[in-house]
Amino acid sequence: MKKSIYFLMMFVGLAFTSCEPMEDIHDEIDANLEAQSIEGVVDYTLTDEDYDALDLSYGNFSNLDDAKEMIPGLLSNKYPVWGKGSLANVTFKLYAPKRDERSLIVYEVTNEDYEQYGDDQYASFDRQWQVMDLIEDKFADAENRTLVSLTYDYYDGGLSEVNNGFLLLNGEWMMIPGLTDDEYEAMGESYPNFSSEDEAEAKLPIFLNEKMKYGNPKNGDITSIMYKLYTTDVDDVDGDGKTDDRTTYSYVKYFVYDGSTWAVYNNVINESLQFGHDGTTWVPDNTIKYTFDSSDYGLIGNEFIEEYPGPGDNVAYFSSFDRRSTSDNYWNDTMLLEAMNFLLDRMMPSAEDGQKYEVTFDTYVGSTVSETLYLIKEGGVWIYQE
Repeated sequence: MKKSIYFLMMFVGLAFTSCEPMEDIHDEIDANLEAQSIEGVVDYTLTDEDYDALDLSYGNFSNLDDAKEMIPGLLSNKYPVWGKGSLANVTFKLYAPKRDERSLIVYEVTNEDYEQYGDDQYASFDRQWQVMDLIEDKFADAENRTLVSLTYDYYDGGLSEVNNGFLLLNGEWMMIPGLTDDEYEAMGESYPNFSSEDEAEAKLPIFLNEKMKYGNPKNGDITSIMYKLYTTDVDDVDGDGKTDDRTTYSYVKYFVYDGSTWAVYNNVINESLQFGHDGTTWVPDNTIKYTFDSSDYGLIGNEFIEEYPGPGDNVAYFSSFDRRSTSDNYWNDTMLLEAMNFLLDRMMPSAEDGQKYEVTFDTYVGSTVSETLYLIKEGGVWIYQE
């Protein structure tokens, strides 16, 4: 009995004295697990819950700098075990307001204007630059965001009267197409104007769906229209000295295409940024991942067969780079970089400095394995990333 109690006490004592080294072992295992990060690639679109987590009450970013600063923390929380080499293409909502008019000028082109800027014989314009010359000269002192509602005759296979808008934005005049009398009539209007903004917002998307259906609009495209509204003349744009009568005003309205239909633009667009993991954290990154196609080996072989006959012939024949330093067909790091410069310049000739590539290809080291190079363009050439 005494022996049993003695052995029991020894066992308990060992258990207690072993706690500290066991804790060390567990800590070491945890550290090793943390070091073994995963390389992943994901396309991710922020959700309403993500904006809430980032304290973005409006459900969008106000500028790209905020997105670049805040999204890395979100990615760290969502992908805690992802590490160096990981890429995330993140789509989010960005506040991107389209500025409309601040003041309005209504002007109808005169015969004297046609004589100076257009075709005096037919009292019309037949070139767009003629209209722009008139706008720039006549309204040279206009304030920023002034809208000129211009009515004029234009010849394009036939003479027609048009009413287009010209909006001054930061020193540049932007033409905004208006609506013809026939188009107002087609939308059920008795006069060439709408009776309310709500009516314009309801009818103009339908008008655009029909008018733009053969123009191959793309998802996210934004277009503008100048429309006329019969309303109280609070700014006396008709120049009669009264501000309580009614007259026709012109306004600019923007619309966005969602891939199937047009809708009123609410000053928010979808934007995408790529982030890469640098081994410590997520950073904005423009890395393009590329894996060699079977034809790439042949292109490189043909390009370098005169300069490097053995390696060039070998890579084209076996569709892999011989990376054995003892081989006559060895592709060393310098040669490999030459090959990458040739291929990337061929694939992306207009790439700007700062563009990054992660290129994966087959190599032979006694067996066929994959190798990945991390490249960046600097000074017009591709170099290894440090």
